[in-house]
Amino acid sequence: MNYIEVFAIAFALSMDAFSVSFGVGCKFNTLRHYFRLAFHFGLFQFMMPLIGAYIGTVLKNYVAGLNYFAAVILFFIGYKMVKDGIKDEGDHCYASDPTRGFSLVYLSIATSLDALGVGLTLAVGNNNIFLSSLIIGIVCAVFSIFGVYFGSLSRKFFGDKMEILGGVVLIIIGIKFLVV
Repeated sequence: MNYIEVFAIAFALSMDAFSVSFGVGCKFNTLRHYFRLAFHFGLFQFMMPLIGAYIGTVLKNYVAGLNYFAAVILFFIGYKMVKDGIKDEGDHCYASDPTRGFSLVYLSIATSLDALGVGLTLAVGNNNIFLSSLIIGIVCAVFSIFGVYFGSLSRKFFGDKMEILGGVVLIIIGIKFLVV
């Protein structure tokens, strides 16, 4: 996997964090909110691929055809993102501050679970897993900042439509795993 693909994956994975940050930014958009979301979402998006890659490395020795397994994971994650992006759930603003305590940890885990699966696919390729995870974490942190900013400007300008684009990117990379 080359670094253009890693950036594409980072972009795709950042859509959940962007959407959540967008919703938070509708109401909570002080500098503290920007920092909390960017730091936590970026950190979790960095850690999850490392954990997934470790699991993938262990499985690589036991499972033949792991690239097909990786493609299925990317297809599933991409499909889920497209489906969730199409589904309209109304207002995406949060009523209470979700950037504190357990709510923030929960959101950080929820927005980074896809990265765990992507980490499994990173183990298939011969790339620098740490650097790839770092890129994913940094891109996610930046997208979280943009999410809060755009959420503070408009409640519905982007919303779930960005998640659809992220899902399509993952599906395309999954197809590449099957072709190569």
